[in-house]
Amino acid sequence: MMRTTRSCSTAMALVLVAATPALAQTTWTYSDIDQDGNLELSSAEFEALGRELFVTWDADQDQIIGENEFYGGVYDAWDVNDDDILTEAEYSEGWGTWFGDYDEVAYGDLDLDGDAELIEDEFHTGFGQVGVYDTWATDGELGEDQFVTGLYDVYDADDDLVVTQAEYDVVGTFWMTDVATTDTLEAEVISLADWTYDDLYAGGFSAEDFIDEMVVYGVSGEEIGEVEDIIIGADGQIASIVAEVGGFWDIGDTHVSIPFDEVAMTEVRDGIVIPVTEDTVGDYGFDQEVFSAVTAADEAVSGVDDAEAIRGWRASELIGDYARVRDGDAYGDYGYVSDLILRDGAVAAVVVQPDAAYGAGYRAYPYYGYEGGYGWNAGSPFYDMPYDQQEVGEVDVLDYERFE
Repeated sequence: MMRTTRSCSTAMALVLVAATPALAQTTWTYSDIDQDGNLELSSAEFEALGRELFVTWDADQDQIIGENEFYGGVYDAWDVNDDDILTEAEYSEGWGTWFGDYDEVAYGDLDLDGDAELIEDEFHTGFGQVGVYDTWATDGELGEDQFVTGLYDVYDADDDLVVTQAEYDVVGTFWMTDVATTDTLEAEVISLADWTYDDLYAGGFSAEDFIDEMVVYGVSGEEIGEVEDIIIGADGQIASIVAEVGGFWDIGDTHVSIPFDEVAMTEVRDGIVIPVTEDTVGDYGFDQEVFSAVTAADEAVSGVDDAEAIRGWRASELIGDYARVRDGDAYGDYGYVSDLILRDGAVAAVVVQPDAAYGAGYRAYPYYGYEGGYGWNAGSPFYDMPYDQQEVGEVDVLDYERFE
């Protein structure tokens, strides 16, 4: 277990600044995360933020943080002034916060050229030799659950499975992307009085069902794998389908990302056909540009023009986040995002399972992406809808049996 033994008020604060693109940066305070307001931050409350950070560290989007990805994330976290150099003070502060239960590896042992400036290559080489990655990883792989647990342990200094305000303040506050700002460009709000499910039923499909149930076939009709996720571009359009294929090929199981315009539905709509063969599997790697932040100067806050702003995301990133509705000048809890409805190659609606107080049944609402004041930005744990409690309650229950 990793324990916090000394203060590092800025190290964690910069983790998400460096890794998460944003229109505007907002501090996620302790009270933002402590949803029940009992001043005891549980692992469940912490989980949403941990999973968002996992996505930023998982550079190749294979749902495993490899050793180099892990060291890169740690290096960025400890480089508090973001100058791509770790000083001895930054290194010692970071080690004490993240790996305080272990004997500190001397700074000089990693600074191979002895110039008192620890660059990332030196950091990777030295940490690889001492096996720090294995303190977080299980069986040589660092998955999402292990990562969230390790990060929570950094905060939970006394190992009592509760993070107090004092413990949280020792490590530092989170900085996360927040689109809820009145300074950004607002998109047109679709009135729920005019909102119907007719178009969704006629041409839409469930992202959850697509991921869980679709079989992947090759061009010759043979079953070659299964769908793992759906990649959505910053504009809300489906960019590609992630599949695991090749179990019967000599190469073994591997993940591929197939551009959506190269994916065809089977005649009975029980699977998809992709043009991947054993010979061409290497041509379908992940398109890193989809996940790179792009410039949104026209939508940025005044004075922050040309800031890195928006990126692509996985469908599984939004599914499971918390949906909120307007409550005066703020947002109040409503329920969990349980599904996305995709239509015409884009996200058309977000399906929410409301809290019990709003009644039973799933309800679908218009999808808003990077609009100002509401919607969702990759990296945020909340999907904020531009509607109040009365408006959302008047929407009909979604009938999955009616999808064609």
